[in-house]
Amino acid sequence: MDPPLPDEPRLQRASINRRSKPQLSCNLCRRRKLRCDRKEPCSTCTVRGLALSCAYPSNQTPAQCRRVPGAPEVHRGRPHATVQDRLGQLEQIVVSLMQKTTPDGQDRPDHHPVALAPQSRPEDDSPGGATNPEDSSAQSDGGNVRFSSSDAQYVGGTHWAAILDGIADLKEQLEGEDLGEMEKPAMLHTLLLYGCKSASKEDILSALPNRPAVDRYISQYFNRLDLAPSCLHSGQFTREYERFWENPSQTSIMWLGLLFSMICLAVLASGAADSSSSPGLRNPLVDTYREKIVQCLILGEYTKTGRYVFETLYHYLTIEYSIRKDADQDIWILSGISVNIALRMGYHRDPSHLPGITPFAGEMRRRAWATILQGDILISTQMGMPRMIKDWQCDTVEPRNLNDSDFDEDCSELPLSRPETEITTVSHLVARRRIFDALGVIVDFTASVRPVTYDEVMRLDRILTDAEATVPAYLRMKAMAEAVTDSPQVIMHRLFLRLMFHKGQIMLHCKYISPVLATFPDGRTSYSYSRSSCIKAALGILEIQDICDEETIPDGQLYTMRWRASSFMKHEFLTATMLLCFLTRQPDALTDGHNLDQIIAALTKAQGIWTRSKNSSVEAKTAADTLSIVLAQQSGDSVMDAEGQALNNDFPLNLALSMPFPTEGLNGASLEENFHHGFPFIGSSQMFPGSAMMMDPNFAWQWQKYFEAELPQDTA
Repeated sequence: MDPPLPDEPRLQRASINRRSKPQLSCNLCRRRKLRCDRKEPCSTCTVRGLALSCAYPSNQTPAQCRRVPGAPEVHRGRPHATVQDRLGQLEQIVVSLMQKTTPDGQDRPDHHPVALAPQSRPEDDSPGGATNPEDSSAQSDGGNVRFSSSDAQYVGGTHWAAILDGIADLKEQLEGEDLGEMEKPAMLHTLLLYGCKSASKEDILSALPNRPAVDRYISQYFNRLDLAPSCLHSGQFTREYERFWENPSQTSIMWLGLLFSMICLAVLASGAADSSSSPGLRNPLVDTYREKIVQCLILGEYTKTGRYVFETLYHYLTIEYSIRKDADQDIWILSGISVNIALRMGYHRDPSHLPGITPFAGEMRRRAWATILQGDILISTQMGMPRMIKDWQCDTVEPRNLNDSDFDEDCSELPLSRPETEITTVSHLVARRRIFDALGVIVDFTASVRPVTYDEVMRLDRILTDAEATVPAYLRMKAMAEAVTDSPQVIMHRLFLRLMFHKGQIMLHCKYISPVLATFPDGRTSYSYSRSSCIKAALGILEIQDICDEETIPDGQLYTMRWRASSFMKHEFLTATMLLCFLTRQPDALTDGHNLDQIIAALTKAQGIWTRSKNSSVEAKTAADTLSIVLAQQSGDSVMDAEGQALNNDFPLNLALSMPFPTEGLNGASLEENFHHGFPFIGSSQMFPGSAMMMDPNFAWQWQKYFEAELPQDTA
């Protein structure tokens, strides 16, 4: 054998030295082959929401360690500290920094830091319990910004997407396995926003079916749908309809658009109820009539707010959201156009204050405004955005409980409202108006960027409960077995009203289910009313989802109404699903009367529902894949050890401990000024300079992460 070359021993020694090179990256970054900046915790784990799991080999020390003065030493031989250790560390850090902020170490009255000494808070088990305005409830909801290659989307802290992002280990697993990815369906353009081919009035009239066909469509619209009372009077329309057929060419282009919108909605409803139609396929007539509606709106110059503009635009908006499986920002923008046109036409002012409006027209405007309020709240919250209508700008009262036969265009005075126990064509609209009045206040409250107190939460809870108490008995939730003689419309109204009540409960109370706020050191419980209300609401929503799934199949009681199970309702189903997924990670947050088995049973049933629609909906696939992970882990298939999972699941504390703690915050403001925004349901989206998004103090720590990422790093 030839002797080794002179350089061979040196090469072998170098190879040995390379193998013994100390590990400088944290364990998670090394396993994922990600860039690590060697902090404690590192920025990569911080931005992924896994700061509490960031650990280094017990016999190694990172190249740099920025420990906050006053904070306890981190024992590197122990990869997972206990939650109690982390709580103590967080409390010492914050107290130390707050003492540096003010000379006397006292809280400044104009700031609301997070209270981290629970023993100083009074017990708060009942709605009327005393509260401290500077307790941990003095936080605003954070929100979440998601960036893609072509878009940036913000959602509020109570949106289901923000809740999902808050479950750190679940988000990590979804991202790691790319379970949330699917081939998105072809984009459905909103014709009024993106344009369509122009047409003359003659061209539009030529597309109208013959009268017998139109008669059938109009009959279906008034008898199968429940949209007419929102903005149309059946008697008035019937008279106008007859005049149209006497001389079609003399009819206004906007009324023609209204007619096409009613026909299109009838086609949608009949197509949904046709058992022979293939699932997921839309009747081509829908797109044909949808185009004609837009052509009429454009030809009639709808921004000039003439007669029938609002009615046509409202029907068109209903069509656009009804043909979509998921939330769409185009619908939110279209809703904004509708709201602005309604404001321009004065619908927000009660007709009693406006001269020249007849009693008949004034009552129809009140019905329309109730519809506008509802649509604004539904669409805005579905997109995770603040609503556009503000209560202090409006004084339009609720409509009277009247049938269309009770008044017409010639009446000089409106009749008195019928008893609320009597069903009329607008009974559900009156009941919805009261629920949505309460919901509007809650939406404004949760969208506020100012700190909030628990006293205010409980005050709004009472407003919501009082509004729900005004719902007539025949519109209250009851078992399907007891509703066999009720019409599908009435049943759907019941489900929707109950769904909106639960929606308000979750929006108010979801931030108080964190175990960080659940128990005082001496064993006393706090916020038990909020946790109980939130859990009951989430379970109630999934019960409604199950009813809709069972009763919208052929021969079901709601089969003819299944087109009304729109993406609005699915948004609430998603929110409840994600909230219960969070609770499976937080069994300590469960209150008396609720247990983990009950939640797992509800999620198991929901998984089957989401799975059946996952191929046609991105949101459904997200829910189905999330539930697959959660249920698999609950059945013992999880690869994460119990202690590590408990740490990762404690996401409000996790996020708090992962934040760098400089003595100054964003733009030189004190840490205390930035800290008051709180932790619950804050996502971890990246923020980059140069984007069009406004900087939220909740994400101030992302800027430091970004700039440090630009520095050269040595990865192992």
